[in-house]
Amino acid sequence: MDGESIALDASTTAFAMARHLKARGRWVHLTVITNGLRIATELAGHPGVTVAMPGGFVRWEALSVVGPLGGGLLEKVNIQKAFMGAAGYTLETGLSDATDEEAQIKRLIVEAASEVVALIDHTKWGRSAFATFCPTDRLTAVVTDESAPTDVADALRARQIVVHIAPTIDGTAEGRDGRPHETRRMGPHD
Repeated sequence: MDGESIALDASTTAFAMARHLKARGRWVHLTVITNGLRIATELAGHPGVTVAMPGGFVRWEALSVVGPLGGGLLEKVNIQKAFMGAAGYTLETGLSDATDEEAQIKRLIVEAASEVVALIDHTKWGRSAFATFCPTDRLTAVVTDESAPTDVADALRARQIVVHIAPTIDGTAEGRDGRPHETRRMGPHD
């Protein structure tokens, strides 16, 4: 990812990814575009990382910047990969969020990105939240956990969308029985 521009939305899953990017160590040059104030604070000043934020209104509930003002920045940049969390996901509705304010800025990020990677745990599958911001056919990959529904994951694979099963932050994945168990960590080429 060095030399690229990536986008992270303001979701808690994207925040965990920001921490992972920071823990990786020094970057040569990585630009992170985010509407998340926590993510911007986490990555600001990290060697080799430049943080850009779209303009807009601060939504205190999510500590995010939302609204159409962000379009000014997002229309001018090239984002290689956008990593997007969601409140819900179905094959029919795609990625959706609980508020139109949040979905509006996410739509702008998705439009500016060459690739879109969904970051959704099993609790988001099969749910349609209020506003769709990314249809399924726009996804490049989905990162989820082992409790995600296998029939939907298989349907995504049939559409040439890569599905990664990721461990939880502590290195375990919760199985279908609800109990944690060990799983292999994803490497840089997974």
